[in-house]
Amino acid sequence: MERRLTTIVAADIVGFTRLVEMDEERTLSAQRAHRNDFLDPLMADLGGRLANTAGDSLLIEFPSAVQAVRFAVDAQAGMLARNSDTPEDQRISYRMGINVGDVVADGQDLLGDGVNVAARLEALAKSGGIILSSTVRDQVQDKLDIALTDLGDIQVKNRARPVRAFQVADGTAPAPRPKLSRPAALVLAALVVLFGGATWWWVDRPDVEPVLPEQMAFALPDEPSIAVMAFDYIGPGEAENGYLADGISENITTNLAKLPGILVIGEGSNARSGDDTASGRDIAGQFGVRYVLDGSVQKAGEDLRISAKLLDAISGKHIWSETFNRKTGDFFSIQDEITLEVLEQVYAGAVDGDRLTLRETNSLKAFSENAKGRTHHNRFTAEDNETARTHYAAALAEDPNYVDALVNTAFTHIMDVRLAFSENPEQSLTLAEEYLATARDIDPSRPATLSNLAVLRVVQKRGEDALEFARQALNVGMGDARVVRSAAWVLKYAGASEDSLPYFARAKRMTPIPLWWLVVDEYGAFIDAEDFEAADRVTDAYLDVIPEIYRAEFLTWPAVVAWTSGRPEDAQAFLAEARKLKPDLSIASIRPFDLAYVDASFPERRYEILRSMGLGD
Repeated sequence: MERRLTTIVAADIVGFTRLVEMDEERTLSAQRAHRNDFLDPLMADLGGRLANTAGDSLLIEFPSAVQAVRFAVDAQAGMLARNSDTPEDQRISYRMGINVGDVVADGQDLLGDGVNVAARLEALAKSGGIILSSTVRDQVQDKLDIALTDLGDIQVKNRARPVRAFQVADGTAPAPRPKLSRPAALVLAALVVLFGGATWWWVDRPDVEPVLPEQMAFALPDEPSIAVMAFDYIGPGEAENGYLADGISENITTNLAKLPGILVIGEGSNARSGDDTASGRDIAGQFGVRYVLDGSVQKAGEDLRISAKLLDAISGKHIWSETFNRKTGDFFSIQDEITLEVLEQVYAGAVDGDRLTLRETNSLKAFSENAKGRTHHNRFTAEDNETARTHYAAALAEDPNYVDALVNTAFTHIMDVRLAFSENPEQSLTLAEEYLATARDIDPSRPATLSNLAVLRVVQKRGEDALEFARQALNVGMGDARVVRSAAWVLKYAGASEDSLPYFARAKRMTPIPLWWLVVDEYGAFIDAEDFEAADRVTDAYLDVIPEIYRAEFLTWPAVVAWTSGRPEDAQAFLAEARKLKPDLSIASIRPFDLAYVDASFPERRYEILRSMGLGD
């Protein structure tokens, strides 16, 4: 096989599977048109050769790095223009990676490390973006006028050595072409005069297609509404530094949610809804919000680069964007600046500086360890609970007054008892009490502290105290999805199931990625409130999310709903399916799932119905 040194461009359509699933014929037709009318002629004009194509991907060989980068920059600028009249969710957009390296020719195809690096860089690029290896940068930096961002050394898959990578800056102009002849220049001047009157439209045109409120999945609220998308981490050391991106979006969400009269969507996994290609416009339509905050974090040694932009989806305009190039010691100041800038843009009310405590720690290590812990504690396993607590301990070793780490540690001890992980429940509850007391001494009105105290009181069977703490938490944290979810859970298990229903509805509205336990607990609240008609309406959604490990026990709930709704055949069918999964199913095997109830009469009403259906104790 022939080996040679060459320049490779790897290109791939972003979200191609989603586009095909949405409208296969339209997507494939548009792809062919872009190729035939634009990309292939541009490729040929710059000396490129198509080595391989597989549906949505292109592998192109160029005789020089300069020609390859010219192609990529011109192609991305041209695709942006060609997509200008296409709805954003239908646009075909490429990401590209470029490398100079050793390849093996296999017929017309190219193989080898040089190709692999280009493909890995392409996978790291954003929609409409271009990433170059350092070998490409070295060959074009004095020949092409392009702005590059140094991403540092990136560890790419299946390669022992990292690759130094550079991202072509957004808005880079197309590569220059030969000068126009005098007649052509005169024609161009005439066109400029002809279209000069349309300049105002171009300047004022939306950045994305506006979202019509009537097309949103939820009614747009009268109150300010914002989704905080998960910030992306770009650069080396993602396994360690990616938590900085998770943490900054989490903290911005938490602080925005402290203010009254604002709906905030997003936390932890944040508003991606499982689709990494979802745009800000998609998120706004999916969650029924006006504003969307998106951003990225890059870190190389002590150098830090954080970018953020705020979209007004109704106007289709980015109303604010900023890139902060600072040192790592400024991380928290940048976080504060972003939060306050967003508030200035979207929030009309007065901001109480004492209430809006933006910074809980000045330790980057504590911040990172706390973010690591959060990735574990919501998995609700004994091992993850212990791992989360280890990270919180590391955070508190750096900063003993870090309130979020104190509250999160208390949560793990509560869950140890709630989920029967603890060998000494009394000691676990004492530890939870101590951590929450310390947190409350530092910040008495923090919503998360109050809501965790409410959960603790339920586990301690102190129903009235639980309800009081839940109401206090809601008074100061109605915009925080975690607070609302906890309040719904507390109201249900403390004996106020009917009161819990509006909070379950709001919690689901505020939660980007559906949580199975939230759907299940709401279903149980309908049963407790004896609203069997409402439960019947959501039975299918309930059945879709039940974890397989608990399916037998949880199938008894729709059996109760069907029985009380006058459908005994359906009820017995649910019970038969449950017995098939667990032949020894009984009332006794269901009871552990109801231990959180402060008032045992609620589950007992369910058990009585199951006994009348023939289920034994």
